[in-house]
Amino acid sequence: MTKLTGLRRAAVAASALYTMTMLAGGAASAATAAPASDGVRISMAAAADCGLYRDGDAAMYRNCSGGNERILVTYILSPSEYFCVAPGESRYVGRWNFTFRAYVRGTC
Repeated sequence: MTKLTGLRRAAVAASALYTMTMLAGGAASAATAAPASDGVRISMAAAADCGLYRDGDAAMYRNCSGGNERILVTYILSPSEYFCVAPGESRYVGRWNFTFRAYVRGTC
């Protein structure tokens, strides 16, 4: 066995040990995690927030001001888009994983 082969085997063994340790830690934390109903409560609480927020897989924008807001939404892989959001309303602006930021750009 060459020295390089021995190093490769040691690296694979270390990687496997690390992965098993991380999986064991993840399983333990999953067993002590909060019940699933907490996720619904968090989502409902987020709906009361103003601006950009997450609702499941959706990126939503809530306008809490007294007038219409023209917002610019930037995305990670797509061109930016403008939306008009009426006062007190929420609007779907894209998938959460692809939405980067939302900026107020005036009224509409």
